[in-house]
Amino acid sequence: MNDFEKYKEARAEALRRMRATSNAFYASAAQAGCHAFIEFCGLMNEYIKLCEEAEAAGIDWLLANTHTGQALPLKSYNVAYLAEKLDCIYGPSIDAAGLRQHFVEAFVGKAPVGG
Repeated sequence: MNDFEKYKEARAEALRRMRATSNAFYASAAQAGCHAFIEFCGLMNEYIKLCEEAEAAGIDWLLANTHTGQALPLKSYNVAYLAEKLDCIYGPSIDAAGLRQHFVEAFVGKAPVGG
């Protein structure tokens, strides 16, 4: 049995817990009545969906993060959705502070000179 198969049930349990956490967050966030705060649930659900898709593709997603360098498979529509959620939450504040370019550079790094 390879490591992917060996830890399959642990990953399934992690997904169940992640979904339950997201559902509980949504219920509480909706009661708070702050639209931007509720958008964090969309970010969580998109992450869960990406993890489920990685699992189906045979990718161990538990350690996919910037610290390990392991990636989740993404499509352009996933990135557009994440950008939409972050823009809903922070966009007007970033713009009001004149920091949109700084946000982009902090998130993805500066574009190479001439690029």
